[in-house]
Amino acid sequence: MLLYLLLLAATQASALSSSALQTGLRVPLFDLSSSPATSPVSSPFERIDDVIMGGVSSSRFEPSAASASDHWTFSGILRNDGGGFCGWRTKAFETPLDANGFEGVYLKVRFTSDDEPEKRTYKLTVRDDQTRGEYVRQGMFEVPKATGSEFSTVLVPFSSLVAVRGPVINPNAPPFKKDTVFQIGMVISKFKIAASMETIEDFRDGPFSMDISEVGFYSEENVGNVSPSTFPVMSNTTKSSFGRSVLGPVFKLVFSEKSRRRRAALNVLVDRAEKRNGAKKGLGRAWLQSVSVSYRNRARSRGYLSAASTFARRLVADSVKFFLGKTLKLLVFYPIFATFKLVKLFKVKVLGKAPVPEMK
Repeated sequence: MLLYLLLLAATQASALSSSALQTGLRVPLFDLSSSPATSPVSSPFERIDDVIMGGVSSSRFEPSAASASDHWTFSGILRNDGGGFCGWRTKAFETPLDANGFEGVYLKVRFTSDDEPEKRTYKLTVRDDQTRGEYVRQGMFEVPKATGSEFSTVLVPFSSLVAVRGPVINPNAPPFKKDTVFQIGMVISKFKIAASMETIEDFRDGPFSMDISEVGFYSEENVGNVSPSTFPVMSNTTKSSFGRSVLGPVFKLVFSEKSRRRRAALNVLVDRAEKRNGAKKGLGRAWLQSVSVSYRNRARSRGYLSAASTFARRLVADSVKFFLGKTLKLLVFYPIFATFKLVKLFKVKVLGKAPVPEMK
């Protein structure tokens, strides 16, 4: 009997060891399978879509609407016009995560919108500094086709991360620092990571949807006594009272997502008009045409008084945003850009560093 128990214990230990070798160590940072989602890292998610560069793609990253939800859903619409990417990221951690001993980031995903996930490019995004500078670290990964309701575990090694500015590789960036992870996110895109602007040939635009149940660090070997409780609880970086009370509302008014989408849609209308008529129509005329179409549609549905009121409100709002935007560019953005250019010029001319390739 004693011999039997010893043999049974040895068999169980062997099975446990084999399982550990197959699965490795997984330490979840965000467990999205629970309701509400649990995480040792207290950091809400935010979207980062191509509207920031004039595109019209849009996305959401939120808990699933299903009654028995065991995941969050990243979904939206990818558009080729002016961009071609959608993404989400954590808000910057006030205190960085230390990923020493881990080999990379894992995600448990399930692609649900169609059976062609290979017609998009997927990139993990990691920031290892607090400056939100001109480059981030990204690594491409593949998302397998869904097999029923099962989630697939995707591994993105830290060794695959490269510094990029947009989708363009920055060869002059310092090495990745695993002990100062300030932000984690992902992007679904038509752009590959390359030395120049390079897109996937058979990119599929339109609706997409991906379920995500877990995001965390992984290692194929045991790295010691590491558990989610060893990661500090993070708080969001606070802004100055001046930034919250003055600059915040101004930037929200001028550079809100709604405003950027309207400008992006207007640019699309201008491009279409130019192609149709073979001549440049100008933003002023395109704006009048778009407002005219909106006015007629609203007049038919809600009456001329409502249409006139909407026209006057939009005219005032757009005029205020136009002049505020020009003022901010003149007093804030242009000096900042000039400073960056001077710093780059100093690095190239004085320090002898090679320039970062431009996004062309």
